[in-house]
Amino acid sequence: MAISRSPISIQLRLLAATLLILPLFLGLTVWLLDRAFASYQLDAQAERMRLMQLLLAKATEWDGSAWTVGALDESRLELLGSGLYAFLLSPQSEVLWASPSAGQIGELENPLAAVATAARAVLMETGAEPSLLTCMLDSEHFCYATRIAWGSSGPESIFLVVESQTGVIAARDAYRENLLLLCLVAAGLLLLTQWLVIRWGLSPLRGIAGAVDELQQGKHDRLDGDFPPELLPLTRNINLLLNSEKRRRERVRSTMDRLAHVLKTPLMVIRNSSESDHAYRELVQEQVDRMLGVVESGLTRARLDGRSPDILGQAVLAQPVLQRIVDAYRRLPRPAGGPELEIDTSGLAADATFLGEEPDLQDLFGSILENSIKHCHHRIAVECRAEQADGQDCLLLTVGDDGDGIPAGYETEILRRGARADTANLGHGLGLSIVVEIVSAYGGSLHTDHSALGGALFIVRLPGVKAP
Repeated sequence: MAISRSPISIQLRLLAATLLILPLFLGLTVWLLDRAFASYQLDAQAERMRLMQLLLAKATEWDGSAWTVGALDESRLELLGSGLYAFLLSPQSEVLWASPSAGQIGELENPLAAVATAARAVLMETGAEPSLLTCMLDSEHFCYATRIAWGSSGPESIFLVVESQTGVIAARDAYRENLLLLCLVAAGLLLLTQWLVIRWGLSPLRGIAGAVDELQQGKHDRLDGDFPPELLPLTRNINLLLNSEKRRRERVRSTMDRLAHVLKTPLMVIRNSSESDHAYRELVQEQVDRMLGVVESGLTRARLDGRSPDILGQAVLAQPVLQRIVDAYRRLPRPAGGPELEIDTSGLAADATFLGEEPDLQDLFGSILENSIKHCHHRIAVECRAEQADGQDCLLLTVGDDGDGIPAGYETEILRRGARADTANLGHGLGLSIVVEIVSAYGGSLHTDHSALGGALFIVRLPGVKAP
């Protein structure tokens, strides 16, 4: 058994999307800031060690036989285990001079040998170009080595500055802790702000929901208020539906009242007639036909109530519907001795589409076709296609016959309820009035003309589109 799940609210959808996007955005931001800070640290470290080498070069002298190094303007170079060390090396990486702080480097038993080994690795990697590298002594250190040729007569020497990475790592850890705390605070503020923005953005929807509740309680009969432009189509369509439903109720009530009033007359005629009267059966048949016509017309009006060009049904391909009705009428028996009925449907286009309810199209076409069958000799031509009228797509439907045509002066009269151009056939002239009501309900048009077959031609135009 399928489990039905209630749809997730818009507010929860937006908050869920924020919770998914925000960590990715903040994570990328934190990573970029951390990379930027690490790059800044390395650049600053290289600059400090380069300045330290300049101080070392300033304090160093070559007397022709040995190197002498004077006082350095850096107290950390005088303290054992301070983490900052300076060295003067030969081209073969032998230690010629070391700062007092190099007397103890962590737990190393022979610090100078470890420095010489690290210097050779650094020089092999950097060559003659000074650069900041990582070297391993007791732990990871920054190393900055530069080759210097001491004049034209002095030897080549190497200035090496080494500093522990402990301070840089501690500063980076502190920065990351502060950055993480700042990120968490920013995430909380952003979530709160986003929640407030979502509530503010969805407030018009809550306003519409409240207005609908008031409609249900009968306080108002339409949606009124200052709604954003994005919601105006929704409120406009709701008001159209409300107006349509109101008209429907009024029309149904009016139809029922009219039927009750109109049907009383034929019922009273039958009631007050005597069965002994030789014309009683004919009278009953006449009044029954009259009542059936009234009921049929009233039901058609009630069904079409509220329908307008603004509110239409689904698109219906016209050709299959019309062809089905034609096939049904072809099977009806013809008068004895009369010619066989011919209905030409070659003019039914496959792409013609009716925008509305299929029963309405059936009633409309069936009424016109039935009228043409009654008055034709034996030939009828049906055409249906999509065309442009006043810049709008519409459905053109024509039914022509080879009968005697519409008498002059009756072209408009026959379209009124109960009117007939002839009195020879039984009936009450309701079929064409039903066609008029359906066409009017859909905002279309109905005209009559002379058919190419010699009889009457009925021309109907309704809103429609070409099938894709």
